[in-house]
Amino acid sequence: MANEDSDLENDVEGGEGEEGKGGSKKLIIIIIAAVVLIGGGVAAFLLMGSDSDTEAPEEGEEVEEVVEVKEAIYVGVPNAIIANLPGGKRARTVQIKMSFLVRSEEAKTNVKMHMPQLKNDVLMLVSQKNADDLKLPEGRQKLQQEALETVQKTMTGLVKDPTVEKVLFVSFVMQ
Repeated sequence: MANEDSDLENDVEGGEGEEGKGGSKKLIIIIIAAVVLIGGGVAAFLLMGSDSDTEAPEEGEEVEEVVEVKEAIYVGVPNAIIANLPGGKRARTVQIKMSFLVRSEEAKTNVKMHMPQLKNDVLMLVSQKNADDLKLPEGRQKLQQEALETVQKTMTGLVKDPTVEKVLFVSFVMQ
C-alpha cells in the first residue's frame, strides 16, 4: 500500500508537471501572438501614415482643395412641360418631364417656391426649338444644357444663387 501511495504521489506530481509545461506552452503561444499582433499594428500604422497627402506641398506645387459634396436631392417638376414645335415636314408636340438636382434643403425649398417661374422659363426655351433638332440625342442634350443655364440664370436673379446643379429629363416624348 505504501507503494501504491508513492505511485499516486508520482502520478499527481507528474500530472502537475505536465500541466505546468502545457500551461507554459500556452503562455508562450499567447505572448508570441500578442507580439505579432502588436508588430502588425505598428507596421500598418507606419505604412498608412506615410502617405504623401499629409506632407506639406513643396514650392511650385499646386494644392488640391477637398470639396465636400453634399447628398443629392431631386426636386420633381410637377406636370410635364408640353409644347408644339415647328418641324421640317410637320409640326410636332413634345412632352418633357423633368427633375432638378440640388444639394441642400434650402435649395429644395427655393426651387419649389419659384417652380412656376422656372417652368415658364423652360417652356419658353422649349417653344423656341425645332422638332428636327430634338430628334437627335445631341439636340436633346443641348436642350438639357440650355435648360440648366436658363434655370440657373432665373434662380440667380431670384435668390442670388444658381441653386440647381443639373436638369434631368425623366421622360421625353415627341409626337
